[in-house]
Amino acid sequence: MGYLFKHLAVRLWTALIIGSLAALVVLPPFAGAVGPGWMIVPGLGLLSAAYWLAGVAFAAMGRRRMERLLGEATVWERAGMPREVRQTLARAAAVVDSFFFSPFARRIPAGRLLAQTARFQMAQTAPEPSSDAVVGAYLRAFPDDREASIKWLDGVLAGRAVTQQSHDIAARIGAAHPEDGAIQRMLAQFYLAERRGDFAALQTYGLLMDAGEPLPDTVVGQIADLFLAEQRPDSLALKVYLDAYNRGERDSRLLSGIAACCRMIHPSPMTLPLLEKADAVLAGIDPSRRNEMAAAFLPEMTDSDLGRSARKRRISRPAIVPMIRQTLTGLRKLACGCAAGVSSLLRKTRGGLSSRRAKSVLKWSAMGCFMIGVGWLLINTAMHMADTFKPAEKAPVPEVAPVTDPFTLQVAAYLNETDARHYVEQLKGQKVDAYWTRATGSNKTWYQVRIAHFKTKAEARAVGEDLKTRQLIGDYYVANYKRPDVP
Repeated sequence: MGYLFKHLAVRLWTALIIGSLAALVVLPPFAGAVGPGWMIVPGLGLLSAAYWLAGVAFAAMGRRRMERLLGEATVWERAGMPREVRQTLARAAAVVDSFFFSPFARRIPAGRLLAQTARFQMAQTAPEPSSDAVVGAYLRAFPDDREASIKWLDGVLAGRAVTQQSHDIAARIGAAHPEDGAIQRMLAQFYLAERRGDFAALQTYGLLMDAGEPLPDTVVGQIADLFLAEQRPDSLALKVYLDAYNRGERDSRLLSGIAACCRMIHPSPMTLPLLEKADAVLAGIDPSRRNEMAAAFLPEMTDSDLGRSARKRRISRPAIVPMIRQTLTGLRKLACGCAAGVSSLLRKTRGGLSSRRAKSVLKWSAMGCFMIGVGWLLINTAMHMADTFKPAEKAPVPEVAPVTDPFTLQVAAYLNETDARHYVEQLKGQKVDAYWTRATGSNKTWYQVRIAHFKTKAEARAVGEDLKTRQLIGDYYVANYKRPDVP
């Protein structure tokens, strides 16, 4: 997690510096257009763009440096200088863990570095103790690499030291290559050398037995010896016992193991062929002798034991008082355990906070918070400067034309605005300069239709008489001119 804090801190710092400088230059001219209240939007846009550009630039720089270091490591490896290869790969690992890469951009260079480091470790005759961890991480990320799997198995079978990590790697290889006979045979040799009879090893033995390819006598003999030592009476063990017996192996325990398998395996469509083969091998032995052989192979499964297990057992009801006492005791132990766990967690947390890595994380986190605060101050400064430099807007002063014609003709008055508008449109259609205006009384609003404006009353009456003669209006009277409410 340390690289993540480093990346975020450096990237945020760079984005804040570049974005704030860009905001000081770009935002003031836009203050008059968008207003100071909206300046935060372009400011955040500039910071986001700066953050993205910083990430792209850092990733390009990191990839370029990784290419150079990995190429240099390849040259040193070809020249047979492992010490220089390790030093170069260590510098490349420092680049991967530095601030250059984000978690998403880090995957590709980290995978390339892991692959080259793992291949280099597997090629060494005397690998370092940490090589198993590197190879395990590589095979966990790239489980389908057949060459790497075979190379690692060759080294283990050749006598390389085996650790717990080695067993995990072997299980991962077996799960990734279930159909590869060569890898499964090598895994079987590894498991047999370690005398393993766990689930992963049994899967490998089963795959080899079911593969249909003839196995060496030594491999079958070793598997049979392991199963006989563990007293296995299952179907896989029966298959191994029969195969070893048919190959000429005459260990006295084989027939006992076959007899025990016949007694323990439940007949089914999958196991019937094996049981028939086992019956053919045991054909010359009477049933009582078979039971004795099975009992000798599995002493815990004698006839008396089977008889006791077949009988019904009485179910005793526990007393209530002992149950309550046991419950209270368990609760007390649980409380003590929880208290001890909390105390241990607090001690570990205190120790973790005092570690070097925790101090580094806290330091970079504090730097990140400080940079966010500085960036916020810079944005506020830019907004304040933009507001300060904004030119003062003067309210427009409407220009009022002087009234030179004080009289007009009023030809109608309506209580509905629609009617007044309709009548005005009719008069305008007759080329008459008509308009309407609003007059509010004590409890009503009138919409008055008027015509033009005149200098004298006589001029107004002359026009009104002419309009009546032309039957464009019904009646009129001369009123004082008032500018219309609407154009």
